[in-house]
Amino acid sequence: MPISERSIHRDKLSTIILAAGIGKRMYSKTPKILHTILGKPIISFVIDLAKAIQSDEIIVVVGKHGREIKKIIGSSVKYALQTVPQGTGDAAKRGIALSSNRNVLILCGDVPFLTKKSIMKLMAHHAKEHSDITILTCEVKNPFGYGRIIRDTRNRITGIIEQTDATRRQQAIKEINTGVYYGKRTVIASALNEITSLNRQGEYYLTDIVRDLIKRRKKVARVKIKNEEEILGINSKLDLSYARELSKKRWFAELTARGVSIEDPVTTTIDLSVQIGTNVHIRPFTLIEGKTKIKDGGVIGPFAWIKNGKKMKSKPRM
Repeated sequence: MPISERSIHRDKLSTIILAAGIGKRMYSKTPKILHTILGKPIISFVIDLAKAIQSDEIIVVVGKHGREIKKIIGSSVKYALQTVPQGTGDAAKRGIALSSNRNVLILCGDVPFLTKKSIMKLMAHHAKEHSDITILTCEVKNPFGYGRIIRDTRNRITGIIEQTDATRRQQAIKEINTGVYYGKRTVIASALNEITSLNRQGEYYLTDIVRDLIKRRKKVARVKIKNEEEILGINSKLDLSYARELSKKRWFAELTARGVSIEDPVTTTIDLSVQIGTNVHIRPFTLIEGKTKIKDGGVIGPFAWIKNGKKMKSKPRM
């Protein structure tokens, strides 16, 4: 049976998006979450997801680039400030301090492809199990860099161990933490107050709340998804390139299903913001950006560059 909002009886929901990371591996002056995928900022994908699941409140936790982020995102969300980067646990704590609803969903601002279906499944399972907190996990081929899900001999979750603190045996575990948590605000806030920075990174890990809650005999549940693409995090320009290709493939599949003919997808780029009518033919080496509308039956290209509805004089750089 498909999962719907009506099948989940919940109190009002605050969604907290962690977006205070510096993004050192991007080697860019632009904040990581403001880099774009087909014209759309990474953080906007996550905000749209929060809106799609009907969040009553969206809180974005920002750091030193807060002013730049606010300028792009605007006032449709609330902002919490992490003045000093002290880890995901500290960031979540600042977001929760600003929240006002009983239930809290925590998302990462650099994970753009998580689906509404997975989040609805997470919340439905949480309600069914009457859990205190439910985490989203994924089994991946290469778990390097992710926190591993630790279980006991009875297959019960006992904690999450980060890559830098894991033993060789733990590093071989394929089931990883996706950074998505859903549960009661008071329970999560209480656990965040108990975690410490006694680890190799000297940071407050959000993952440590799982171990604390288990220690206090709170009910910790999990939902495992199979699609690795959903939990792709953007940490480098290589990740960003891969995300763009993935998004382009999905977007073009949607456009062609609606009757758009894209003659050469490899040399064609179309922003997600572009509105395209039916029976449109896109010739090779075409770039369409911004707020552009292509009427029914139009032929664009070859070697065309259109930005915000205007033809640009120079050839597009593909």
